[in-house]
Amino acid sequence: MMMTDVRRDRIVAAGPRVMSVRSALEWAFGPENARMDFDHSGAHEFDRVGVSPEWRMMQQAKLGCRVDGGGAGPAPHVHPDAAMIAAAVEALELNPMFGREMAVLVATHARAGTAPDWRGSARRHVVPMGWEFDDDGEQIAQAVDGEPWEYLSACRHRRKVTSQFCPIRIVGGGADAARRRRAYLDWCGALLEVSIQLRVPGYLDTIRVSVGQPPLSPWRKRC
Repeated sequence: MMMTDVRRDRIVAAGPRVMSVRSALEWAFGPENARMDFDHSGAHEFDRVGVSPEWRMMQQAKLGCRVDGGGAGPAPHVHPDAAMIAAAVEALELNPMFGREMAVLVATHARAGTAPDWRGSARRHVVPMGWEFDDDGEQIAQAVDGEPWEYLSACRHRRKVTSQFCPIRIVGGGADAARRRRAYLDWCGALLEVSIQLRVPGYLDTIRVSVGQPPLSPWRKRC
């Protein structure tokens, strides 16, 4: 018991951990397994998002202590700061610039430790609409049956066949690259919005979010 108290004192004395917004998101949605609710369950677990941090600190002062928060859903041992980070991402739903789709996208990439793919292809090319596997386990383009048609054979016999074809789509090109880069910039904007909330004094207890952001133009070549 004494060793536990000493370790806790050392953690408090060390101060908050400094993390970038992306690292904080990956920590909250990764190891801590924080989740968003969007209030579908009616539990109102994240009602505190709409409350100012000043009000939150005033209520803690009245109680004379801090109230440890829990996670959402079936994860009762989520770190309180991880739950607050998830709440900040969830609040993107109420922002007309982002919405719920962006909130889910931010959480998904944070959980996977990835970022939106901005690369694309500057060259237009054709790819199959789908893939399947043959009897040998090799991946081949998916083929579908076309309309039946008739023809006359060399012996003047009428033949009826149904051909197969591979549906294709054209990808790449400037429009595709621009779309991917726009989606990446939207993701960066959402992370900036979340980081502003996370840097509000008193919003997090053990983590301090730095001003560092993902690169805005990773597609530009450095000299």
